[in-house]
Amino acid sequence: MPFEINHGLGRFNSKRDLHAALGIPLSAAPAEIRKRYLKIAKTLHPDSRDDESGKKMASDLLSKFVNPAYEVLSQEKEREEYQVILRLLEKQLLTANIVPTPTFDMAREVFNAANVEEAYQKALNTLAQDQYKDLNNVLKISEQISELNLIYLWRSAGGKATAATPTVSTPAPPAKADETQVRATPAAVTGMTPPQEAPKTDQFTEQYFRRAEELFNKGIYLEAIKELKDALKIDPRSARCNALLGKVYLQQGSLSMAKIHFNQALKLNPQEVMAIQGLEAISKRERKAQQQQKNTEPPKPEKKKSSFFGLFGKK
Repeated sequence: MPFEINHGLGRFNSKRDLHAALGIPLSAAPAEIRKRYLKIAKTLHPDSRDDESGKKMASDLLSKFVNPAYEVLSQEKEREEYQVILRLLEKQLLTANIVPTPTFDMAREVFNAANVEEAYQKALNTLAQDQYKDLNNVLKISEQISELNLIYLWRSAGGKATAATPTVSTPAPPAKADETQVRATPAAVTGMTPPQEAPKTDQFTEQYFRRAEELFNKGIYLEAIKELKDALKIDPRSARCNALLGKVYLQQGSLSMAKIHFNQALKLNPQEVMAIQGLEAISKRERKAQQQQKNTEPPKPEKKKSSFFGLFGKK
């Protein structure tokens, strides 16, 4: 049985929503993530189930659904990269004019709430309480939480529900799985040129790279990141995949993440053209930003020179 989230935020994030899997808010701190994970792990412990089928399902949920989410969110670097993906999605929701459609009462309340933070936390906590009580309803409730996450992300990006319509109009029939990606108009990165053709490495890694490259050119950045991260799991020493991943982050304005992957690419291959050009582009942006900041700083007042007699004042 596949444990996938095909609704809400998961629909736009390769059928996964790590926060929904754990039943925690998108802003959850590391301590909150760990506390929730331990509670779920205790609930899914085999000793808490009487029948063998229940034990098997609990074990599968823990190993294939809960643990993978916790492994990412519990590690600082992995969590930061995942947050970058969510920030990209947040921007693209408005860019692509995507308006979530609430499908149940609590989602509609969050969609229309004046205080979206309060409504979101309240609704999420209510769902999280029942998320792992009945194993047959885990995915259903997780998808409801993922819907809350998508609406919250949309509201955080500036999306607003009109007063005249308490809910969004019924959307067109959902597209096929490979057509539900978030699309945005790609923009050329300043100073970047197409990478030179490099010798093929592992066949599977090459396929990931080509798919990511095609997705990047179409502006489907989230899926490009997913493809490249999957490729790096197969071959962590792929300089090309690291370089292209840096290019995707650079295109989205995430300079710190771009630097990490460009430097890793050059560490693996000092001649990697895409990484060299990427770091040059970042350097230009940083110099331009520093110059702009310098130009906007007010001039420092000149210190008045005082004579020897001025030190004691006039008599």
